[in-house]
Amino acid sequence: MACVLEPPLRMSVLSEVTASSRHYVDRLFDPDPQKVLQGVIDMKNAVIGNNKQKANLIVLGAVPRLLYLLQQETSSTELKTECAVVLGSLSMGTENNVKSLLDCNIIPALLQGLLSSDLQFIEACLRCLRTVFTSPVTPVELLYTDASVIPHLMLLLSRSIYAQEYICQIYAHCCKGPDHQTILFNHGVVQNIAHLLTSVSYKVRMQALKCFSVLAFDNPQVSMTLANVLVDGELLPQIFAKMLQRDKPIEMQLTAAKCLTYMCRAGSIRTDDNCIVLKTLPCLVRMCSKERLLEVRVEGAETLAYLIEPDVELQRIASITDHLISMLADYFKYPSSVSAITDIKRLDHDLKHAHELRQAAFKLYASLGANDEDIRKKVSLGEGRPPVLSASRQGVTPT
Repeated sequence: MACVLEPPLRMSVLSEVTASSRHYVDRLFDPDPQKVLQGVIDMKNAVIGNNKQKANLIVLGAVPRLLYLLQQETSSTELKTECAVVLGSLSMGTENNVKSLLDCNIIPALLQGLLSSDLQFIEACLRCLRTVFTSPVTPVELLYTDASVIPHLMLLLSRSIYAQEYICQIYAHCCKGPDHQTILFNHGVVQNIAHLLTSVSYKVRMQALKCFSVLAFDNPQVSMTLANVLVDGELLPQIFAKMLQRDKPIEMQLTAAKCLTYMCRAGSIRTDDNCIVLKTLPCLVRMCSKERLLEVRVEGAETLAYLIEPDVELQRIASITDHLISMLADYFKYPSSVSAITDIKRLDHDLKHAHELRQAAFKLYASLGANDEDIRKKVSLGEGRPPVLSASRQGVTPT
């Protein structure tokens, strides 16, 4: 398929293609391999942080030539690596850039590059694949088209810390349902990434943790396996529980809480287990605090709602933990008038998350009051009642 640029982007950039941009592409066709290599290196430096330059080079046909050079047996390993780096930089531009790369069949070319024996080239290909696959315009099914890809990625996990980070991130993003969970599980993903939870690299630990959270979601088979895996003499639930501690980064606490929540809902951890009652539930309540970022508060409330939904005792415990019900009232205070006056960026941020905050709060209200009349009364009569209930009690229809 021809490599194309989206029409609106094409029209906006064609008139701005500069002589210097064309010069970068022309150098890729020089008969002297050293000049080609230097041309790619100069192109790499030119596109860093410059979306206009990236768009110009795509319009001028740089991508097909870069992919050609990357796949040629006669190309030096250094040239192939630099080509992969430039392609990775181009993929960090706009979504239209990624669409253009996909139209040029970049994924099969990069996957072929993973068969190389050179670690730097492999890492450059993985880094680019990570960026392309995590783009919202990339169909995740492209990871599963060739049955040999997943087992080869498993083998590459042992090559380096960077390979571990990128591969786990690809897995975590591209695992979108039971079919994907089954494929990854059957290829030994649990056993292959469990030890990464104790990696010296925080990024590797986090990506492995995120991978486990998507694998365990609504999947009893994976969850039961996770409950029995040992890493350095500790069961995975114990490792997850340690990650809930207050001194850990918020991202780690929340993701570990999601792992334990999904395992609990799948039946591999009892609802009265201490790691749920005394650690996971309180951690999720902390994530609902107004001191947290709005995105964290949304995920915290939704995960807590999912955890307590079927269990009345967890609902009762949650309702009296850290004034949770009153805390939820703050979910309806965005955007605030103060932010509208003093900080336009803050207002825009609040507007984007206002609906998600309300939706998350109502999910948690529903779970809290699902089985216990006393909790329902606390919600409808207490300080933490949502505005819609406050208005209805006063005979007013909320606007």
